[in-house]
Amino acid sequence: KGCDLMQFTAILLAGGNGKRTGLKTNKVFLEIKGKKVLDYSLELLKKQAEISEIILVLAENVDNSIISHYKELVDHIVFGGLERQDSVFNALNKAKNDYILIHDGARPFIPESSLREIYKNINVEKSMTLGVKLKDTVFKMAGNHVVETFDRNDMISVQTPQAFHKEALLKAHELARKEMFYGTDDTMLMAKYL
Repeated sequence: KGCDLMQFTAILLAGGNGKRTGLKTNKVFLEIKGKKVLDYSLELLKKQAEISEIILVLAENVDNSIISHYKELVDHIVFGGLERQDSVFNALNKAKNDYILIHDGARPFIPESSLREIYKNINVEKSMTLGVKLKDTVFKMAGNHVVETFDRNDMISVQTPQAFHKEALLKAHELARKEMFYGTDDTMLMAKYL
């Protein structure tokens, strides 16, 4: 991997427990065409010259065979916390590079063009997230009544990967911990605190 490239630490989140999907297992370990969902993301991240460190976040109660398998494929395995934010914070404290790329292991098909955009623009933007324009109409509800209709042209659905300068992201996490604030993702922390 070239020394003149901007070097990222990729934090790959795979510590879920399947509660939102109603599954009894973490969806990252389900298979699509004979390969675990998590492996699609991991293989792409490993091919990136800009990513020199991969930290995999797993749940503490994950099977030892999974830990053994992935220990050979990543630089570090970190155990997650109670919430996604705790898991990222645990990994962030292990990261050695100045640039961080966070990706949800349950999103297996990262467009490589999105990664290129991140590499190209992270120095200017300091914080970037992948998002897609909404196709659906979105209502704000009060009980079972519509109280507001949002213009979908002004909205995006936030996804991952998300990229940050490590120092700024750590600061946002520390401020959130101080206030005991939990956001739904790291971009939300950056927007709130920085």
